[in-house]
Parts: sequence; structure tokens; C-alpha cells
Amino acid sequence: MSMLLRNAPLRAARAFNVANRQQVRGVHFENVVDHTLPTDVKNKPLLAAKIIIFATLGFGTPFYAARWHIQKSSGGAA
Repeated sequence: MSMLLRNAPLRAARAFNVANRQQVRGVHFENVVDHTLPTDVKNKPLLAAKIIIFATLGFGTPFYAARWHIQKSSGGAA
């Protein structure tokens, strides 16, 4: 009985792995100069603004959240 219970999950896992491998193989990207980023790199000021905003939000969000929680726990005193 244990062999019957064990075979079904193994077969399902094998089928899942085969489906994933076929999906990955179907992806194709063209290697074109200046098309490796998901944004336009020809407009330098706009690219710089996007990078600065992304870095500021990504780095500053934890500090803002910590400050907000500290102020919230202290009763709102600044």
C-alpha cells in the first residue's frame, strides 16, 4: 500500500518539473545594445531621476517606517 501512496506524488512532481523546464526554454531575449534595462537610457536626466527616486524610496522607506512606529508608540510627541 505504501508504494501506491508514494508513486502518485512522485509522478506529479516529475510532471511539474518537466512543465517548468519547457517554460524556461521557451523564453528568448534579443541581445540588442541599449535594450538591456526596462527603461529608456537615451534620456539621461529622466534616467537619473528614476534611479534617484528608486534608490531614495528603497533605502529610505525602512527608516521612515521606524520613525513612524517610534512616534506612534511615544504618543505622537515630536
